[in-house]
Amino acid sequence: MVKKSFAVIGLGQFGLSVVSELVDNGMDVIAIDRIEERVKKIANILPTAFIADSTSEDALKELGIQDVDAAIVAFGDNKEASVLTTVILRELGVKQIIVRVDDDDYVPIVKKLGATEVITPQKAAGAALANRIGNEDYRDFYKLDDKYSVVSIVVNPRFVPTTVKEMNPNNLYGVNLVLIKRNNRSFVPRGEDSILPDDSVFVVGTTKEVKAFREAINGNHRK
Repeated sequence: MVKKSFAVIGLGQFGLSVVSELVDNGMDVIAIDRIEERVKKIANILPTAFIADSTSEDALKELGIQDVDAAIVAFGDNKEASVLTTVILRELGVKQIIVRVDDDDYVPIVKKLGATEVITPQKAAGAALANRIGNEDYRDFYKLDDKYSVVSIVVNPRFVPTTVKEMNPNNLYGVNLVLIKRNNRSFVPRGEDSILPDDSVFVVGTTKEVKAFREAINGNHRK
């Protein structure tokens, strides 16, 4: 699996949540904020956190933002900076630009200026976004609390059918397999039921536990 790279611009509560989840998923992350105290908060888990002005094209170029797979504009309280940053990211050629917007009236504006996706500023939404864009086969991601999440994972088409008992998700990976969706039908799996290609499997666990289970079913069976 090719590791993706991300830039998170703005390190308030939402931005910190996005960075934390991306780091937990083993992604390459560049974090930026113009406020020193915010950068210091995350420096212990991310050495590539920088004090910089995202409305400066030269500053973003110097940090290599033009080379990331996706950029998340995470501050919503400064509309002017958000708009300018979005425009600069588009001019730098960043293909995926995800922008937090607090005011619904600005949604069509930032889309026209280059945002490929606009999201609502919630901590849970930030965690869900980071996991969804960091893992292509995550269909849905729901934070239950600070530790556990429910994640829907799409099984790769080349996955070799395996029974739940053989996968042993709870003992081997620490997750609970709670539901399987197959051909518009949902059911609670038992040990003798099989996980099949193209299934959507719903598991409960920590970010690292879910990632380990995801690697077990998809890591060696990707296109």
